This record gives sequence, structure tokens and C-alpha cells, in this order.
Amino acid sequence: MIDTLLHLAKESSSTKKHQLAEHVTDLLAARTDSGGSEESNLLNGMLEGVYGSLETDTRKQVSERLADIQATSSSLAATIAADDLPIAKAVLERSQSLQDTDLLKIAETKSQGHLLAMAKRDHVGKGLSEFMLKRGDQAVKKTLAANLGAEITMTQFEALVKELPQQLGDRLRHLRKSNEEVLDDLFKDDEEVAAGAQLVRRPSKVSPKSWLVGIRLGKTTLNKAVYQLAVEHNLLDAVALLSFFSALDMKYVHKLMIRFDSTGIATVCRATGIGAQEFQAICKERCKHLKFPESTGSKWLTNYHMLDETDARRLLALMKIRLKTVKQKEAA
Repeated sequence: MIDTLLHLAKESSSTKKHQLAEHVTDLLAARTDSGGSEESNLLNGMLEGVYGSLETDTRKQVSERLADIQATSSSLAATIAADDLPIAKAVLERSQSLQDTDLLKIAETKSQGHLLAMAKRDHVGKGLSEFMLKRGDQAVKKTLAANLGAEITMTQFEALVKELPQQLGDRLRHLRKSNEEVLDDLFKDDEEVAAGAQLVRRPSKVSPKSWLVGIRLGKTTLNKAVYQLAVEHNLLDAVALLSFFSALDMKYVHKLMIRFDSTGIATVCRATGIGAQEFQAICKERCKHLKFPESTGSKWLTNYHMLDETDARRLLALMKIRLKTVKQKEAA
């Protein structure tokens, strides 16, 4: 396969280059690694080498296919992100391969449309947010204000919220406050957080590892697994699966599961695609564990129905960013 691609890379016709781009994009999209391997580097290099000579429709297809693929190199992602807006939009909004330096460069040189796309990212860092607030138009600023994954100060946030309808502003203010409480609690010692007793593993018909294998093979789903584990009174194994699929350390998912409020665990569940029925089963078991009345679980479920998947995904992304920053400081 690689030899065939190398042969196509040497061809000069637009048809051959389109074929190469299509094949390489398929291979990158199928990869499960986060890039950096010899094969990933080769594939990214090939695609980047012919990218500038591809037709507009082909470049747009490449952008949309690779926007969510971690194996995409930062260099290729930056090249696509600097393209015309209709092409760059998908990568600007979603690609995790883009580096902060590349994003800032694009923010400095590209259109308001590029800025607006970046303002919709799951996470917008502090430096980039500050620059976009200075250069961005009203649409960019309003989008940043509504993006719970944008790192802006409360002073900046309050200034932006004044330009929004009151109901929306109040909702965003409440969500930001709740999110900050969840983020702060992640780093507190157990005795400092309003939470219940530690979870213990209970007998289950299927182990988390077996559930995982079944999910990967397409024989079952995460929703079915979580529901069954909750019914079996085994929240700890449910935590293990949620930890894997959210890519959040089990220690922190466990903390969120035993907190007295539901914001954190609801965020993880919504971001990983857990349905309302499955979350209801979790709520029921959490109420038993925390010794809360079932009416509390009903309130949690009502709030879950109102929780937007995008907001949940952005808070989860912020959790990971904060944890990564703390680990880097501890390692320094």
C-alpha cells in the first residue's frame, strides 16, 4: 500500500493527486493512535506535500474527514486551518492537532470567519481568548461568551454577558459558576469536598474488561453496559468504563460519582453519549449510595435533560486541560 501511495505521489496529474489524497485520508482516518509513529508521519507528509495542488472540493473533504482524527499532524492541521474559510472551518472548530501557536497566528492574520470558527472550539486557551476579544467582532465575542470552554476572566465574561439577552446571560452565568465549582473540587482533598463514601466493587455478571471488548467488537454498547452495572449496584465498574471512554483518570470520575451534586458526573455521562434512561439508573443507584431521597435523583435527571452535549464536552475538555497543567507543574 505504501509503495502504491509513493508512486501516486510522484505523479503530476490532478487525478492522481486526488487519488493519493483520498487514499491517505482514509488511512489516517482509520488510525487509532494520536500520531507520531513512522507510518503516521509518512502519511501526513504525503498529504501535506500535495495539499496545495488539490482541488477545492478535495481539500474540503480532507478537512472534514481529518478534523476529529488525532493522528493528523499539527503541521498538516495548521496548513488546512490557514486555508479559505469553507475549507478550514471543520479543522478550526474541532481539530485537537492544532497547536496554540498556530491558532494564534491564524487569529492574527485571517478573517473574522476564521476567528468565529475558533471561538466554537471545545477549548479556547487564555492567551487566544484574550487576543480574540481584542480583534474579534461582536459575533466572535458573543460566541466566546457562550462557550463554556473558553478561558476568559469573570470580568471579561460579565462585560460580554451585558450584550446578551438576560435569560441567556443568567443561564451562562449559572453554568460557568457550576463548572468552576466542579473544576475546583477535582483538586481538593476528599475531606474538603461534599461527597459520600468511597465506592466498593460488587459482584457483576460481566467484568469491565469484558464489557469493553464487547463494545469494541460492536456486540454491545456503553449505554447497555452502564445501565446493567447500575442495576447490579456496581457503580465502581461503571466508573471504570466512563473513565475509559471519557479519557479522564478513574480517580477523578470516581470523585464526581460520589459528589453530593450531579454536575460533574452528568457532564462525563453526557459527553460520552449516555442516554437519559441509563443516567436515570445511575441517579437511582447514586441516591442509594449517598442516602438521598429518590426525588433528588429525579431533579438530577431533569437537569440532565437540559444539559447540552456541546457544553458537557467543553467542560470535560477543560477538566483534562486543568489536570494536564497540574501534572506538568508537579513534574517540573
